[in-house]
This record gives sequence, structure tokens and C-alpha cells, in this order.
Amino acid sequence: MVLTSLEVLRKGLKTLTDQVKTKTEELQARLAERKPISAEDKDWLDHDANLIDEQRVLEVLESAPDYEQGFARLDDGQRGLVEKLREAAGDISKAAEKK
Repeated sequence: MVLTSLEVLRKGLKTLTDQVKTKTEELQARLAERKPISAEDKDWLDHDANLIDEQRVLEVLESAPDYEQGFARLDDGQRGLVEKLREAAGDISKAAEKK
């Protein structure tokens, strides 16, 4: 079965969400107990574990009349997030097209 571009991105977001969920819950529990966490963990929570930008890019693409028009409206940073989601989904076909 061939996935559409949006399905691939949804799969990538789900994969990323699953990857960060356990560690995020653990760190948030430590913070709730007023236990310290490392600066690296704080940075991770603020950046790598924060998937808001990825979610927003997916919403923009989903609300566009078609995928190509939505993708054309993205800036370079957002296009990088699309690539990140594709990689997380294991979508190597798009990466191969670039070569």
C-alpha cells in the first residue's frame, strides 16, 4: 500500500510522539515532585520533545486545497520539519528523489 504524503507525515509525527512520550512523562514527574533535572534534560524538553512546530506544519498542509499548494507556502524551516517527519516515518522514497 502506498501512503499519501499527508499519511506519511502523520505517521512520522506519531513516531516522534511515541519516541518522546516516555522520557517526557518521566521528566515531568520529576519536576512535579520538585526534583531537579539536568540542563540537558531541560533543553531536550524545550526543543526535541516539543513537537508543536511539526504539528503546525501538518495542520497547514492538511488545510491547504492540495498538498503541493500547502508545501509551496512553507518556509525553509518548515520544509525541514516536513523532511524530519518523513524520515521519522521511514519514508525513504522522498529522500531518494532528491539524489
